[in-house]
Amino acid sequence: MANTPIATDLTVLTQGVNVDIESIAPIRAFGADAYDVANSTITATVQAPSEQSYRLVLAANTEGGTSAFVRVVSASDADFDRTVTFKRLKKSEADTLKPILAKQGIALDPAKKERKQLEALVANYKVADIIIPAGPQVLRIHASERLMPVEGNPRRYRLKMFAPQLSFSPAGNVHLGVTVVFPLEFTSKAAIDTPVVEPLPGQPAVNTVGGAPVDLGEQRAFGWGFKADPVVTIGYTYN
Repeated sequence: MANTPIATDLTVLTQGVNVDIESIAPIRAFGADAYDVANSTITATVQAPSEQSYRLVLAANTEGGTSAFVRVVSASDADFDRTVTFKRLKKSEADTLKPILAKQGIALDPAKKERKQLEALVANYKVADIIIPAGPQVLRIHASERLMPVEGNPRRYRLKMFAPQLSFSPAGNVHLGVTVVFPLEFTSKAAIDTPVVEPLPGQPAVNTVGGAPVDLGEQRAFGWGFKADPVVTIGYTYN
């Protein structure tokens, strides 16, 4: 039986990604079990060509403990509270990752066995099969991702996110927005890098609006508006 393909071209008309960072590592004294958490709420208006089940994908470190679910908030009253949890992609379904890797610009090593590489990459993704009615519909995805130390530094962390999500394809007049909010008084505890905003491979340059840091009360925040596929990376280092 053929594996269910992952959607890569579900037209997205508007999408907002709102991320808040939870500072956990200091509580764990930056020990071996330390991590931070990035909570994301993704609200997207998509255009479904027909009512059917779509397999959506999240770039997520399944070993690191990412949890997420999706629902169609524009659905009928009977289906409004129906949620679908993102689950690990099985190794037997590893071949379905090929179009997702191409979209991310991730190339496999031709000197190594393709199947082994695909099976190893499965740990970086989760999928959800959800029925979306035909026409314009509003999806909401809630995701919590553990951020683990990077660069061999127990005080160094990095958030990397794809907007829109890898199952979506922006329409010509798409409006995309991303906000990232750090905890209260975070700038007194850590140095936040200048965010890096880049287009996905093969996509046009990102036409960015905003991006300068702002303070919401005592919380440092960043926000952008886009017209093309961006990849947003923000690193930070605790004092």
